[in-house]
Amino acid sequence: MRRRNWGVAIVALLIGVGTVAVFRGQGTDEFLAAAREPDLVRLLDDLQSRQTRLDGEILRLQAAEQRLRTGTSAEALQEAQQRADDLRVLAGTTPVRGPGIRLRVDGENAFFASDLLNTVQELRDAGAEAIEVNGRRVVVNTWFDDAQDGISVSGSVVRAPFEILAIGGSATMATAMRIPGGVVDTVESQDGSVVITELDTVDITATAELPVSNPDVVVTG
Repeated sequence: MRRRNWGVAIVALLIGVGTVAVFRGQGTDEFLAAAREPDLVRLLDDLQSRQTRLDGEILRLQAAEQRLRTGTSAEALQEAQQRADDLRVLAGTTPVRGPGIRLRVDGENAFFASDLLNTVQELRDAGAEAIEVNGRRVVVNTWFDDAQDGISVSGSVVRAPFEILAIGGSATMATAMRIPGGVVDTVESQDGSVVITELDTVDITATAELPVSNPDVVVTG
C-alpha cells in the first residue's frame, strides 16, 4: 500500500530552460513553514544551482549570437545545426546515446514521486543531459504524482522496480546519488534498495509525447 502523500505532491522540474512548480493541497507558504531547515537549505542550494545554469546558458547563447553575426555562412549553419541538435535532446524528441548510469530502485513503498523528483534534480545538477524512467522520457513539462500502486509520470503509471537511465558523466552522477542524505540514503531508509551501474554506453530510446493535461499542475517561469 502506498503511504506518502505530502499535500505538496509533485512536482517541480527545471530542465535547463524554465521553472515548473506543481503543488497540490497545501499552499506554498504552508509547505515552506512545515519544511525542516535542512530541506530549506537544500531547496535554496537547488535554486542557486539552477540560476547558475541559466546564467551560463545566457552567456553561451550570447556568444553563439556573436559568432553567428561575425562568422561565415558555413560557420553560421554549423552553429545553427548544433543548437538545433541540442534543443532536440532537451525537448526529448530524439533518441540519445552516450556514457551514463543506470539506477535500479526496488522495494515496496520505498520510492515515491517526491523521491523521483529529487533523483531527477540531483541527476540534472550532476550534469545529466537526458533521463528516462521506466521507458518514459523526462523533459521540461514532465510531472510526477503518487499513484496507488506506483508513480504517475505525466499520467502514465510506472511501478517498481524503477529503472532510471541518465546520460552524462557517469562518475559524477553516481557520486551525486550516494551523497549523505541523498537518493540512496533516502531509499534505504525506507527499506528499499538502489543499484547504480556506471556504463560506457547508455541508449535512451524513448521520446517525448504530447503534453498530458493535468488540472492540478501550475507552470510558472
